[in-house]
Amino acid sequence: MLKILRQPYPFHEKSLSRILLQCVGEGTFIALFLILFQPFGILGWHDPNKNWYLVGYGLVTMFGGMLLRYGIFKSFTKYHNEALWNIGKEILSIMLLMLIITIGNCIYSLFIFNLEGNWRNFLGMLLAVMIIGLFPATFGVMLNYIYQLKKYNQTIVVHHSQVTEKQVMIEHKTLKLVAENEKDSITLSPEALFYIESSDNYSTIFFEKEGKLQKELIRSSLTRLESQITNKNIVRCHRSFIVNLDKVEKVTGNAQGYKLHLETPELFVPVARKYTEIVERLK
Repeated sequence: MLKILRQPYPFHEKSLSRILLQCVGEGTFIALFLILFQPFGILGWHDPNKNWYLVGYGLVTMFGGMLLRYGIFKSFTKYHNEALWNIGKEILSIMLLMLIITIGNCIYSLFIFNLEGNWRNFLGMLLAVMIIGLFPATFGVMLNYIYQLKKYNQTIVVHHSQVTEKQVMIEHKTLKLVAENEKDSITLSPEALFYIESSDNYSTIFFEKEGKLQKELIRSSLTRLESQITNKNIVRCHRSFIVNLDKVEKVTGNAQGYKLHLETPELFVPVARKYTEIVERLK
């Protein structure tokens, strides 16, 4: 069980509009659920404004979701970090949402129904919120994880498009990468390059020479080298990698993201989520 909770869980940074849409959807679900099914003794409660009061609980859910996703998560970005996010943290975030909604519901009930503010009522409200939301939400996490796992485990065989003779001449110009001291450099043809990997203040260049894989260390940041490359198929795919897409044979992955497998069987480079459009280019 602990192993499952530590499994990486993908999430995407959402815009304010998408967060709002999600929160409105959750609030609408809660309001409709309470109105249609009327659990926890609501059926025996008679009041001409009952449905409007129940809509209020939906609004509490909506604002609770906004507080978590656009308030707390945006304030603690080191914790809410894609690289460290896993199933366990996703479930904990859902539990935190349940707690926020429970507190909101208690405050709402206190002002609307003069409900006594004590631990008994709080725990009763927490139980009600968890019954309605926790199990469907947890099931949704696992379902989404399975979907993402299947999605990223699909192998994509790369079919490189044909180019004109003019394009070949342009793309196959000599590639010169100059170090920060402006003296050291490495010159090679673009078709020989496999990828470049960042190593602190240095970058390691992997390339083919006389049919063998070679590597050379150069003192330069990856961003600086990237600015020297004009070939459209030699691109940044990760904060630590630049890759030659012409050397990619297939794409595989897992719940954390894609991997580009190069012509040499033991070589592959990761693709960060912000660069996933690269995979679409290779399909």
